[in-house]
Amino acid sequence: MFIYGFPVLGLQYMSRAEDLFRMAAENKAAPGWIGDKWRCVCGVENSTNFCPECGAKAPAKPWKCSCGRDCTTNFCPDCGAKAPV
Repeated sequence: MFIYGFPVLGLQYMSRAEDLFRMAAENKAAPGWIGDKWRCVCGVENSTNFCPECGAKAPAKPWKCSCGRDCTTNFCPDCGAKAPV
């Protein structure tokens, strides 16, 4: 199979886009915090800011706003409160 003149191997066996998305989700889970540690996309559990195996940056650590919302951004999207340092 060729796309824009470049050979693409393996895609000719998949008939639906859902298969591609399912395979990508199975292969790479989103990094997330589990207590004080986070799991990288390479599968290593870390407690540092960067993964020592692949160098990926740690995801934003979730925090609880005073309005009650769980946030992962620098500011609360509901009330605008700043994340604790």
